[in-house]
Amino acid sequence: MASQTNLYKFNDIYDKTYLDLLKYVIIKCHNINDANDIIQEVYLELWNILNKKELLNNNIKSYLIGIANNKIKKHYTLLQKIKTISIFAKNDKDMELIDLLEDKINIENIVIEEDNWNLIWQFIKAKNNQDIPKVFYLYYRLELSIKEIAKELKVSESYVKNLIYRTLKELQIKFGNGGVSND
Repeated sequence: MASQTNLYKFNDIYDKTYLDLLKYVIIKCHNINDANDIIQEVYLELWNILNKKELLNNNIKSYLIGIANNKIKKHYTLLQKIKTISIFAKNDKDMELIDLLEDKINIENIVIEEDNWNLIWQFIKAKNNQDIPKVFYLYYRLELSIKEIAKELKVSESYVKNLIYRTLKELQIKFGNGGVSND
């Protein structure tokens, strides 16, 4: 009977916290491919805790974020953290070079259809710069604004716009015209 009660409580907590926890883990991960593993580890630990003791529901989301923080820290080494370097240089007028590029693509007019999402998502996740899949997931799936994404990732709005702009341009070349490139 206790196991059934724990299952009900676990499912309730999962349903109420999953999207917020997913957003948090995606933002904090260095590689988006690690997010699912970390989420799974967090909820597995929650399940084990529920089977050992009674948890109060008042701060469960904060509790899970604390578990996620520990899982993320264990997952990454200091060397991986050092590898994260900004790709934006500034010119002699202290302007980011990306701000000087001419924008020829209207981002609002480009819509990623649901049917193509999985194929496109696999392509995006394979990017070396793991900010790209984070930005795309937060922008297109969780529907955060560019300003919100920049704030959450602690980067400039122009950086977020650039990631979207360049990747959409690349997606148009690879997947545009209704067909899929074999590159």
